[in-house]
Amino acid sequence: MPLAGAVSDRINRRLVYGVAAVGGVAWSAIFFLVIGGGSLPLLILGVVVGLAFHSFMYGPQAAFVTEQFSVRLRSTGSSLAYTIAGVFGGAMAPLIFVYLLDKTDSWVPIAGYIVVVGAVTLIGLALGRNPDPTEDEHYVLLGQQHENATRATESEA
Repeated sequence: MPLAGAVSDRINRRLVYGVAAVGGVAWSAIFFLVIGGGSLPLLILGVVVGLAFHSFMYGPQAAFVTEQFSVRLRSTGSSLAYTIAGVFGGAMAPLIFVYLLDKTDSWVPIAGYIVVVGAVTLIGLALGRNPDPTEDEHYVLLGQQHENATRATESEA
């Protein structure tokens, strides 16, 4: 994940995330086919490749989510977004997988669900706002002004 975050910092966060999302969606179908044979080495390979795609989404995720909010709202906004996404994306997905498998006895609906979630991810990436460095600079200047004012007040006392 640190490698994924570093790559996204140097290349393009949205691009890295998007390529990993598309790769993860494609890999999910391949994964089910690979593990269908019951081979332990293929299962391990499938999980490792899947986790590699996951890390290239998760690595840039924190920076991407925080960039969606102004500096003033960044902590609260990213915390709420991450928590709500964890409930709806992380907590409900396994329950949905089990339900789909129970009702259909097939991995195909699960892969279909993953395709839908991947499409939602790509839409979210496309709709996300671009980072605004001037916004950060403005708050840095405000912080410096506050610090200077505090020093001046302390030196007068």
